[in-house]
Amino acid sequence: MRILILGGDGYLGWPTAMHLTAQGHEVAVVDNYLRRRLCTEEDVKPLFKVPDLHERVGLWESVSGYKVPVFIGDLMEWEFVREVFEAFTPDAIVHYAEQPSAPYSMLNRKAATLTLQNNLAVTANVVFGIREFCPKAHIVKIGTMGEYGTPNIDIEEGWLEVHHKGRHQKFLYPRQAGSLYHTTKIV
Repeated sequence: MRILILGGDGYLGWPTAMHLTAQGHEVAVVDNYLRRRLCTEEDVKPLFKVPDLHERVGLWESVSGYKVPVFIGDLMEWEFVREVFEAFTPDAIVHYAEQPSAPYSMLNRKAATLTLQNNLAVTANVVFGIREFCPKAHIVKIGTMGEYGTPNIDIEEGWLEVHHKGRHQKFLYPRQAGSLYHTTKIV
């Protein structure tokens, strides 16, 4: 299977790429290094140096023999989306390409706006990219438990029956994000 991993430089993206290639899948990764850029801007240092995607791909190929194509660019830009989907038309997409930090999203207006724009525009472009270039592809979109807030009841799997003021309705378990970041994950 041809699998495209969005957010391939991330904490989850790169291990997913290695795992799937080791399982025999043809994998490509996409990233814009947003997390690295934001950490630099906020003067947040990693505990140890993390190689960039090109270095990781080279290291992985030297020990495993697997080649992983790398696309560096911004999925908020439609032309880049087109370039990626035309160069590597996937059967499945694993979507990790969102600003990954709830605390960052609440830092200030600029951080909140970046979170909204990135998380929503990237997902919209990915959905339209799938529709245009690979409509039979599957997408796995990763969320967060923060989408459900902190209810004082068990978080249901699937549907929840609600009886209220003489009315009855069956809903998918309602999500009630507690932050702007988690709201973007729901949307």
